[in-house]
Amino acid sequence: MHPFLFDKRMPLPGRGGARNARAAAALALLWTCAGAQTAPPPTEPALQQEQVLPGVTVTASKRDQSLDSLNGAATIVDGRALDDAQATTTLDLARTLPGVLMQQSGSLLFPVITVRGVTSAQDFYNPALTVYVDGVPQLPVFSTQTLLGVERVELLKGPQGTLYGKSAEGGILNIVTTPADNVPRFRLRAGVASRDGYQLQGEAAGPLVADLLYGSVSVAGIDAPGDLHNPVTGADHQGGARSSAGMARLRLAPAGATWEASLALGRDCAKASQDAYVAFADPSSRTAYVMPGMPAAFAGFHQRRCGDSRSLTGRRDFGQWRLSALAAWQEVDIERAFPIGPYYSQQPEHWRQNVQEVRLATNAPGRAWDAVFGLYRQDVDQRRTYINDLELPVAVNALATASSNQSRSLAAYGDATWHASRALDLSAGLRVSRDEARTQFAGSALDFSTFTPQPFSGSSSLDGHHVLGRLSAGYQLAPAWRLYANVSQGYKPGGYNLAPSSPADTQAFDKERSTSTEIGVRFSQREFRASAAVYRIDVKDAQLYGRNTIGYQMLTNVGDTRSTGLEFDAELSVSRHWMLGLSGFVNEARFRRYADPACANCEGNRVPFAPPQGLSAGIKGEWPMAAWVLRPQLSVRRIGAQYFDTANQLRQAAYTVVDATIGWRLRPGAELALYAHNLTDRQYRTYAFSGGPLGDFAQVALGRTVGATLTWDY
Repeated sequence: MHPFLFDKRMPLPGRGGARNARAAAALALLWTCAGAQTAPPPTEPALQQEQVLPGVTVTASKRDQSLDSLNGAATIVDGRALDDAQATTTLDLARTLPGVLMQQSGSLLFPVITVRGVTSAQDFYNPALTVYVDGVPQLPVFSTQTLLGVERVELLKGPQGTLYGKSAEGGILNIVTTPADNVPRFRLRAGVASRDGYQLQGEAAGPLVADLLYGSVSVAGIDAPGDLHNPVTGADHQGGARSSAGMARLRLAPAGATWEASLALGRDCAKASQDAYVAFADPSSRTAYVMPGMPAAFAGFHQRRCGDSRSLTGRRDFGQWRLSALAAWQEVDIERAFPIGPYYSQQPEHWRQNVQEVRLATNAPGRAWDAVFGLYRQDVDQRRTYINDLELPVAVNALATASSNQSRSLAAYGDATWHASRALDLSAGLRVSRDEARTQFAGSALDFSTFTPQPFSGSSSLDGHHVLGRLSAGYQLAPAWRLYANVSQGYKPGGYNLAPSSPADTQAFDKERSTSTEIGVRFSQREFRASAAVYRIDVKDAQLYGRNTIGYQMLTNVGDTRSTGLEFDAELSVSRHWMLGLSGFVNEARFRRYADPACANCEGNRVPFAPPQGLSAGIKGEWPMAAWVLRPQLSVRRIGAQYFDTANQLRQAAYTVVDATIGWRLRPGAELALYAHNLTDRQYRTYAFSGGPLGDFAQVALGRTVGATLTWDY
């Protein structure tokens, strides 16, 4: 758990967003509300109580469980810490999750996520972390989404297949929203930022029928402009995104009943000017590459993604057991068009997912054993049109395909823990699944020798079974000390290239398998909390892009990798005014075997997007003044050098990012905050690829961003 990103002493639910005039008006309104009443500074006893670090409960383990008793690495970030980090989307969680690298790859559809050397950067449609919202898995192209009404975020590292029907190699990122109850609550959060950015978010929740039916509504509008310039169209602020999102929830929970049910409806739309890159050798130019001579009509970057989510959940308690069920549906429509070299590429997609899960788990303290059992079903359909039009030196269609891909998964899983004594826990888990995948496509590709289109088509299917296991043990050495060890397996199912460009795409890639071994220790006292772990992760038949020609990449099994490392984090309440913290990792992730002929000398190379070390340090203060409370914060993150390609030719040197915030709590529930992200305006790359004869290109991180937000809770 990161020391400066977890603080439940004064929770503030929700998130936020606003535009220039609207944001200014909202800020003025909130300032007036805040000034209407000034609270006295906290009393001495209250400040003394804040020295004690609060207990933490984890629900991502599928049972309400103390973090101190968990036999694995986990991080919990509460709503107030998310507010302090100005986290408005899941991509912003990089500022709150120690040891997790989350960066933009050039498109909000495919975030770069790396944890413990397991990365999704070269397998775009399978993120290293599976994102859940209130227990519902999100589509991979929806991993980056707006945070709405969030109470906390829970991260479990390592494979979690025996606790979740959907296997996840790197871990689970579970977003938990604040449930409505009998207490009405309202929130407004508004802010402005560099490059005419804004955020404005509102939330209302409370009883519709007291002691029976509750409801909540959350809405957000966020504009996070980029800082790239398009030299052909003259457009500035390229590379950013503007989004609007909303969520409505109904919760039926009769007072005194042993059951409850919930309905959630949501929509999240983002319009972006992404898929824009700069020359790799000149990341500070802030000029997006567009091939000279490209007509202005084909030189713009356009992306639009809209997602609709619906879910029904219910649970009932039977003595010491709880039965839970969910049914969820998600649809995502994507428009995507951008210039790449002499081509203008258009890649619209439509995704549809439905998920059902039934789960039975123990729900009582003091048992001799606890368990979770579940059945899981997931269907995913993807349709895609892939058009590459050559615009230079002549205008002609070079590639056009229409494809349909389906995947089906049925799984049964279980995980049991035996409390052998007051100090010793022993656990074991098993997951059995059946996976199916199908592809069908047809199109044509330009034969450059004859300059005529050549049709191609294909269809294929595969299916198979897979079994995953997990073993763990935990021992309470002393009231403050816990030692644990676990071995767990994960996998990504086999399938087909979701962007087919030739008949070769009817050839399936095989499943990717991993085995994770971890030994850790956790220490927890009133003013100090720390944890450390050593781990090794072996991946067999890693799924990566083995053919790298622009527009014709092909996903394949390239070989085996091994990642070994050490990670730690700690937080210390040094006084009633100050908290300190430190977290870091060292990691070595390399290819132990590389079988793909596209890179004959890659064996022994470092795994891309897996830095060998990282360190985060910060300080957080809380000072009562005459009429308000002052809350300064400073965070420094150091990321080691990393490569962006399997050949280890494209390298980003180590870099340091500094974030600073100062907040004024004007009255209970009202706070004004000024912040600066990337305070030193550090220029660094987050993603890169080779463009062959065109050169090498990179996505650069956003430069210095300063802003102000005002939050009002009632």
